[in-house]
Amino acid sequence: MNPRAHPVAERKPLSDGVTESVTLSVIIPTYNARELLANCLRSIYQNSPGEPYEVIVVDDASADGTSEMVRAHFPEVRLLRNDVNRHYAWSNNRALAQARGQYVYLLNNDTIVLAQAIDGMLAFLREHPDAGAVGSKLLNGDGTVQWSVKSLPNPGSALFGARSILTLMFPNNRQSRKHLLHLGRKLDQPFIAGYVSSASIMIPRKVVEEVGELDWRLSYHVDADYCKRIADAGYSCYYLPSATVIHFDHKGGTMVSLRRRFRSLIEFHLGSYIFYRTHIRQSPWTPMQIIVVVGIFSRFLLSLMAQGFAELSYIAIALAGKNVGLRRQEPTGATGDLPIWRAAPLAAPARKPTADC
Repeated sequence: MNPRAHPVAERKPLSDGVTESVTLSVIIPTYNARELLANCLRSIYQNSPGEPYEVIVVDDASADGTSEMVRAHFPEVRLLRNDVNRHYAWSNNRALAQARGQYVYLLNNDTIVLAQAIDGMLAFLREHPDAGAVGSKLLNGDGTVQWSVKSLPNPGSALFGARSILTLMFPNNRQSRKHLLHLGRKLDQPFIAGYVSSASIMIPRKVVEEVGELDWRLSYHVDADYCKRIADAGYSCYYLPSATVIHFDHKGGTMVSLRRRFRSLIEFHLGSYIFYRTHIRQSPWTPMQIIVVVGIFSRFLLSLMAQGFAELSYIAIALAGKNVGLRRQEPTGATGDLPIWRAAPLAAPARKPTADC
């Protein structure tokens, strides 16, 4: 199925029959991340916008009681549940088809929204009619700035992107700064980016209807693909550092098992190829096409070997430390590095009223 053959403008009717508009629809896809999602929802209600909004959670066939938790502790959330695991883009598209907001806010389940972030992004979009999307600044759990604003993928970003050895060894080199746009900046003013992370991105409804749904084929590079399509439609994607969200990267359900980690490697590199073929549109047998395919495949093999070595190292450490109780700590849905959120009980927070309450 062509992802652009079914534009989001062709909405399905709402199951509850409610059609009135709200200012903002917050959309959160989730998979086996019950505690992380609970803390994410708390942060939204504790730092909610001053205008009518709705929160839509898409449970992507979780097996950890996620849906039951949402129903019990956040009954005002619009909960959609997939019968089978459909992945990130498909789940977002399902929610987009039912969202009522004039703006939509795509948010990862492993995030904590800080004060004024949502209101700041809304205000920015209203003040900048050329903005087709705005992304917040993302912080790691330790407070450091996450690499979440970049140039669009190209052959150079393979050598100097966020995952490259050259960038890890020499993070402030000139070529890496061309691709990782937070490097060498004071991050005190908004600026136009190639793309911003879909972990926290707000988009006007009119832009979504014009550009269409997310590319369901992609598990990675969804944000790069969508921002490229937004740019092709004549809009700009902005990075707004004054809006801050904490993002516990790779703890939201995608990296919680050995099988998922290896699957993520495959999906990342497959997504790289799909992005290239979608937006460059060259014949499969041009010299550049061959170079790109060989480069992606070579990088995949190197990443696969590195991941395999890491897994074997963990096994060796676990075996060596068996008698002293050493074992690998897998993410289990705990909120990560901030004790205030890790310790928070599952209790419904005080909420600001919305149009639905």
